[in-house]
Amino acid sequence: MRFVNDGGTLLHVVRDGAAGPVVLFVQGLAGAWFEWDPVVPMLAPDYRLVRFDRPGLGWSQQESGLDGRPVPQTLAGEAERLGRVLDGVGVGRDERVVLVAHSYGAFHAEAFARLQPERVAGVVFVDASVEPDITPKPGGPARAVARAVARTTQLLGLNQVLGPGVRRLVYQATSTTHRDPDPASGRAVYRSSRVARAVANELASYRAAAVGLLELRCELPFPEVLVQVLVGAAGAGAGGHAADWVERQRAFAGLFPGAEVVELADAKHLIAADRPDAVATAVRSLGF
Repeated sequence: MRFVNDGGTLLHVVRDGAAGPVVLFVQGLAGAWFEWDPVVPMLAPDYRLVRFDRPGLGWSQQESGLDGRPVPQTLAGEAERLGRVLDGVGVGRDERVVLVAHSYGAFHAEAFARLQPERVAGVVFVDASVEPDITPKPGGPARAVARAVARTTQLLGLNQVLGPGVRRLVYQATSTTHRDPDPASGRAVYRSSRVARAVANELASYRAAAVGLLELRCELPFPEVLVQVLVGAAGAGAGGHAADWVERQRAFAGLFPGAEVVELADAKHLIAADRPDAVATAVRSLGF
């Protein structure tokens, strides 16, 4: 097990493959490194693959403030973290990488591409979160409520049961195959109260990240790199009806000139579980 010291927070990092271009995977909200397990054997012979867990998730240490609570996520902060992970595993700043980002992780990957375009060779968006009309909300109780729920589940020991249970429900609802890539690690990780707090933190940070990305699009261009947009067309994606979700993904792809949209009729939101071959093919199609 390997860790990268990210400003005092130890992040769990997994590396596969010994040679070739670098591929950095960014999983969705509450995700862990093993979500990409089905894709790894298809790319490891020809690429250097880097996966990591955001603070508090997977086996990564929680990034805590002076009050001991998880530090709220920011879009710029998570984009910069991607760069620090690459630095930490020895990827030089003159070496461009391919980003593969699922769902909420697409916010971070797109922001990284806009903020550090010189480090990006191409991007594969995997059923990306799309929020074209989201607006800021006045300060409210969302973060406090999320913390309270996480704390209550910890005190009652409910996270021991709820965490793995919710994970199973997610795979039932958002995958056509219901194929869990690593059930043992999933149970161990999602039983943790640390992970429950991190998930609550990500949920509370989602809207601000979406708004921040809309603002960033107005300020900085996207680099002239190849983009693949994979869409889970078998279900409702991250919300709404399937046809509406595909339409939203096509509109999202329009942000990137020349982006190719690949609709997967036999996959839902968890494309890496349902069609890992499609993810691998998308990476290879970028020509690196």
